[in-house]
Amino acid sequence: MSAATQLAATGERVRPGWWDQPFGVFQTNLREIDADLDVERTLDAVQEHGATVWLLNVGGILSHYPTGLDVQTRNPYLDGRPGGDLVGDALAAARRRGVRLLARMDFSKVAPAIADAHPEWLYVSPTGERQEFEGLVSVCPSAGYQQERLFDVLDEVLGRYEVDGFFFNWFGFNEVDYAGRVHGVCHCAACVTGFREHTGLDRLPDRAGGEGYRQWRGYAAATINRLTARVRAHIAALRPDAGLILGTAADVLFHEANNAIGRTLWPYATGEAVSALRSARPGKPVLVNAVAFWDMPYRLADEQPEMLGQYLAQAISRGANPSTYIMGPTGRIAYGGLPAAAAVTRFHRDHRQEYTGLVPAAEVGLVRPDPLDDDGRYGTGTAEHRGLLTGLVERHVPFDVIPVGALEARDVDPRFRVLVLPDLPSLSPDALATLDRFVRGGGSLVATGRSGIGADGSVVEWFPGHRVIEVVAERDALKSSYVRLDGADGADGTAAQAAGAPVEGSTLVPRHGRYHRLTWRPDAVGRHELVESAPYGPPEKAYGHVPGTEPAAGERRHGAGTVVQLPWVAGTAYLDTRLTRLRDVVADAVVERLRDRPGGRLPVTVEAPEQIEVVVGHSAAGLVVHLLNHSGQRGNGYGPALPVHDVVLRAAGLAGRAARALAGSATVLDDGDDLIVRVATVAELEVVVIADGGPETDGGPATEEVSRG
Repeated sequence: MSAATQLAATGERVRPGWWDQPFGVFQTNLREIDADLDVERTLDAVQEHGATVWLLNVGGILSHYPTGLDVQTRNPYLDGRPGGDLVGDALAAARRRGVRLLARMDFSKVAPAIADAHPEWLYVSPTGERQEFEGLVSVCPSAGYQQERLFDVLDEVLGRYEVDGFFFNWFGFNEVDYAGRVHGVCHCAACVTGFREHTGLDRLPDRAGGEGYRQWRGYAAATINRLTARVRAHIAALRPDAGLILGTAADVLFHEANNAIGRTLWPYATGEAVSALRSARPGKPVLVNAVAFWDMPYRLADEQPEMLGQYLAQAISRGANPSTYIMGPTGRIAYGGLPAAAAVTRFHRDHRQEYTGLVPAAEVGLVRPDPLDDDGRYGTGTAEHRGLLTGLVERHVPFDVIPVGALEARDVDPRFRVLVLPDLPSLSPDALATLDRFVRGGGSLVATGRSGIGADGSVVEWFPGHRVIEVVAERDALKSSYVRLDGADGADGTAAQAAGAPVEGSTLVPRHGRYHRLTWRPDAVGRHELVESAPYGPPEKAYGHVPGTEPAAGERRHGAGTVVQLPWVAGTAYLDTRLTRLRDVVADAVVERLRDRPGGRLPVTVEAPEQIEVVVGHSAAGLVVHLLNHSGQRGNGYGPALPVHDVVLRAAGLAGRAARALAGSATVLDDGDDLIVRVATVAELEVVVIADGGPETDGGPATEEVSRG
């Protein structure tokens, strides 16, 4: 099979459609008792929200239309609706208003009568039990219901209704149910056979963490991708203007932004997810569905408004389309966060030109580890990734996220000048070959932790390090040891002295977190120094550190590019301590590499508090810079943000360009070759647009007051 055929078979090929233009979605997730939905009143709310697309329950677990298929259960409450067809009524009303209608389908479960008639379709636990929840029975994606009969349902829907696309809910393997109970890996006959054919292994793992689970996840992902590609092709053949919103093989990629009990908030989760999707599959649009309620067990309790707004602000800043998700008909459940979601949705709608064709434009790529990439001793690189991501946000360094698997599939986008590798324990040969080409061609790597280090202690031959001498991971072994930062000022303001100078008076950061001591290649240039442990108590004995001579990091040229290797989890240490000097160890290395260009300047710099995130992109309107205010972040959520005043944006070499702020006011002036945009206030979100041409070219009129000094 050729590469092109493989791409088509797995749905990787981009299929153009209405979804290529900016759009906003409003989802009414209906209960069976909501069959009396007032479609006109609902569409009033959808359009007032700023959405141009309505996502409505259509079929699967329950059909909201008079189905003639024995694999669906018709909603009995349709008997009380004149005509008995909610989908037909909704589509007719949406067409009159010019609103698109998406069909929400759920093929994850069936009614007990269907389950009893077809036990071969069902999920089977490692102990042989089927999975039931609230009177419904889970089916398996490997088996006949999803592999065959769901296509009958699609045929029926598309034969009756000219819907604009489909979204499939819970389209995957049901290892965990709605209550959070872990049922484990499916052991149905179809999975046993499929897993053996895919992996060559005879025994399925029971649950996450068991032997063979990584192979199971590979089989599960491949099964869903193949099925998604078949569904996508089937829909396209029957109705070319209808798209599929789902996983990686769909027309539109999907991410749900939500909160959950017991899950620590990762403040940048939505932006990270969108960035990773767009980097892995360039050209495919993304939809972010922001959940208006607080966790599934509390569907009637509204999410904090600022949290809901933050989901969607992060989404549109990375080029995704906003979607808001409520339970039931509009106006029936009190969701107080809807105005915040509507504000972002309407902003996205009203600035269609700026969001048309918006693509990422950062020069820094942060590689995201596979959360399953665990060598059994040191865990994953997720904490390191998050620490480094947080540091880049706080230092106002624009970046985009690249899933590590994407390095195996394609070369690095030429816009990237620097890639950051956060504690990646096992880079595949294909990924290493991609990185090799990137560096030899002039790119730079900044690698932390285990990145580039093999399980046997060897180091990639073109990295600065040569071999691991020792791994120091135990907390007691790290106590009272430091990294001395080269080039830092001493306590009296004088420059730190050369290696071997007394420790006191130097700028030291704690050596906290796992450290891999390396031997270095002869042509590697050392960075920083290790300072070994000495007594730290009682105070009378807290002295005796031996001045360090061993580099804590190394730098080496490779072709036209550079590799900086810091074999230490500095990002994890920053998450634990929040010492900004730890953050800056890596951030400074990234910025230095970016400055390694004629003129030594960064393309976009921002003077603002650390709580302002900078996201850069490019669209039909020009350079688009989003400024997101994270000052409302508090514990496990977001509250009201503190307005940030007088934010200064400098765009190197763009003097004379037209510029404007979309949400508020800004003053524009030239400073030599640079363009300066002074933004009066960033409330929750501000967007600065700098036109591609001169001051009178296609940037369009200012949305709000813009003066040029």
